[in-house]
Amino acid sequence: MKSLKLFISAIAIAFPLIASAQTVKLTTMNWSPFYAESLNNGGFITAIVEEALSEAGYDSAVEFTGWQTALDTVKSGSKDALIGAYYTEERTKDYYYSIPIYTVLVGLIKTSDFPLKNYNSFEAINDYKIGKIEGSSIGASFDAFKFSQLHEFDSVSSAVKALTMGEIDLYADNLAVAKDAAQSSGLDSSQLQILLPPLEKNDLYLLISKSIPNAMELRDAFNKGLFAIQASGKFDEILTEFNQQ
Repeated sequence: MKSLKLFISAIAIAFPLIASAQTVKLTTMNWSPFYAESLNNGGFITAIVEEALSEAGYDSAVEFTGWQTALDTVKSGSKDALIGAYYTEERTKDYYYSIPIYTVLVGLIKTSDFPLKNYNSFEAINDYKIGKIEGSSIGASFDAFKFSQLHEFDSVSSAVKALTMGEIDLYADNLAVAKDAAQSSGLDSSQLQILLPPLEKNDLYLLISKSIPNAMELRDAFNKGLFAIQASGKFDEILTEFNQQ
């Protein structure tokens, strides 16, 4: 009887721990076709992140918002982690970086009637109006250059609309993202092209807030979970499901 009581007590203690598994509060912007609230499971990058967290024993919930808002809420600890950021040295002050999740190509996007097809320096395009997302990083060389007419936008759709209407001349982003935003806004996506050469190949990371108490534990758990789903084949299954292979 004593053994039975001890067994029941152990279950009573353990059950609340299982039932109250930590829910990781995720946030990011709408950046279709990689991650967006309009996509199935929030897009394939979101699906990978949530699957890796689940593998590590965490629940998760994601909120889509503006990029700068996402950065700020994770920095403060109001949210635990941000999906899909590029690496910058400056961000390491406030966030821990996961291992890379996926790689994307970034370039200067133009319309078909833009007078240049290629360029050889930032000085050569410095007289043009260039757009980017508020708070975003494009790449080390781009971020370091002091463009004379750099305009920031709160969403991809607003930046693409400005590009197609001639309010800006170039827009720094991934071409697939810009084309998706154009189509969603009823604009002609076929007129959008990359000014050659492209800017960067950037890895996408999960950024974990340094303001939360278990930040390093969460980072390490996510990394292990990501390794695990890569080894099991679940990572590739998600890519196949979203037609990314």
